[in-house]
Amino acid sequence: MTVAATGLRQRKKERTRQTIVDVAIRLFAEQGYTETTLVQIAEEAEIATSTFFNYFASKVDIVFVTYDAVLESARQRVLARPGGESATDAVAAWLGEDLPRIEAPYGKAIQEVPTIIEAVPELVTEARLRTALLEDVLAEAFARDFDEPPHGVRARVMAAIVNSEMTLVWNAWYAQHSSDVDFDPSELFVLKAESVKHALAAALPIVVALDL
Repeated sequence: MTVAATGLRQRKKERTRQTIVDVAIRLFAEQGYTETTLVQIAEEAEIATSTFFNYFASKVDIVFVTYDAVLESARQRVLARPGGESATDAVAAWLGEDLPRIEAPYGKAIQEVPTIIEAVPELVTEARLRTALLEDVLAEAFARDFDEPPHGVRARVMAAIVNSEMTLVWNAWYAQHSSDVDFDPSELFVLKAESVKHALAAALPIVVALDL
């Protein structure tokens, strides 16, 4: 297979995946997560039901497609950062440079998913799990700087600060813009990056000085 053919095939797969996400999120928002079946999603996405499983293992994975993309990008950019780059600098670069690109295709999902999650206890639990997984990745990244294990207090505190600031900024921004017709999260990316950078800069000297 030629490079061009491989690229065309990959773009087709990406379009199909995006179509599945867009269709599923719309159906979840319109008729409810529990009431929406995989068969419905496949039919509206114009794919075979069996093809669905080439892209997602379950409906849950569609709901959390953005969460999972963010988690994987954190592993690649923050946890696997180049030697000599601090976790603080890597987090700042990740938030300011990587996340806007990672989350850009999922604008509609970002707008609709919080309401979808809130309506289903199973999804609320899953959201907490995925948030905890992100904090684990961040803690492991900071642990390298402190030369301590990922469960060390300093690493956990810094990871919790990142998670907390991201959540606080998201909640405040979403409360104002969740119903916007022209929902544009680009401002949110900037606010997250700035808030986290300021919080980490303020906390780092205190955390480093902890007598543990």
